[in-house]
Amino acid sequence: MNAFRTALLILIVWECAVVLFQLPEFLLPAPSIIAMRLWQEMQQPIIYQHTAITAVVSVHGLLNGTLCGVVVAWLFYHVTVLRTSFAWVLTSSQAIPVIALAPLFLIWIPETYWARVCVATIITFFPIYSATYTALARIAPELREVAHLNGATAWQTLRHVELYQALPVVLSGMRTSMALATTGAVVGEFLGGRDGLGALINIARGLFDTTLVFVAIIILIVITLFMHLLLTVFTQYGESVADGTS
Repeated sequence: MNAFRTALLILIVWECAVVLFQLPEFLLPAPSIIAMRLWQEMQQPIIYQHTAITAVVSVHGLLNGTLCGVVVAWLFYHVTVLRTSFAWVLTSSQAIPVIALAPLFLIWIPETYWARVCVATIITFFPIYSATYTALARIAPELREVAHLNGATAWQTLRHVELYQALPVVLSGMRTSMALATTGAVVGEFLGGRDGLGALINIARGLFDTTLVFVAIIILIVITLFMHLLLTVFTQYGESVADGTS
């Protein structure tokens, strides 16, 4: 309720400031103008096409980043040689801004969709990897020992011990990385392609259509919040599975 009141207060102050200082629409449109433009755009199918493309790229990149992050974290945890040889590479890569890597993927990968997915994958990979590795390291050694004494294979230990114990942390990492996946998708759309919300923002910027830029930003926020809510539900389920209550 407090968050709603705060948001409402910001919108009121914003609306009053635009009217009071007579700010031009291309500089800062009023919330009421943005709301009307959003409603107008929702009557056109093109906005749904842009939204769908960004959402699909974001989810695809998040799933890829999660799969790669979990696999690499498991390998690094269990294979010391890999960890000591390549862990520094992953850490150092975080110093490279994704905006610098995106043009390379667009050059190397002719298909713009897959280039954008790669950007979203790269930006979500490290948080998932870090969360998974930490979760594996925090599993009580006694659990693995009990599994070993009961004749569990490496696959059974992974499935019934490590995966169950790490699942809540992995899902929490996915929830955090969802916003990063959207950012990666938009960055890719900024630099290449004519579809997606990032491309729409780029077009609107060139036309000084600031209102349309805000419309696209609002839709991006809605996508991220929806996915965050969905992953929160999955996280709660994962925690119940790990606790043995599901």
